[in-house]
Amino acid sequence: MTRRVVVRYHGRVQGVGFRATALYHGNGLELHGFVRNEIDGTVLMDVEGPKAHVDELLERIDSRPAGSVDRRDLSWEQPLGRTGGFTIG
Repeated sequence: MTRRVVVRYHGRVQGVGFRATALYHGNGLELHGFVRNEIDGTVLMDVEGPKAHVDELLERIDSRPAGSVDRRDLSWEQPLGRTGGFTIG
C-alpha cells in the first residue's frame, strides 16, 4: 500500500543539516518526494512510498533528528504517484 505524508518541522531545523539527515535516513527506502527549507524557518517534507518505508523514515528522523525539533505537524494525504526518488527541494 502506497502512503503519502506531509510533515512540517518547527524549531531549529535550518542550517543544521536537517534536510541532508532526512535524505540520509531515506537512503535505501523506496521513497519519492522532497524535503525543503521554507521561508518561515520550518522544513517541509512531502514523501510517498510503501507504508512500511514511510513509517521507517519517520521513525528514523524522530529517533535521530538533526537540529532541535520543537514540533512537527503531520498529515496523511492522497498519494500523487510520484517517481524520481527522494530529494532535497
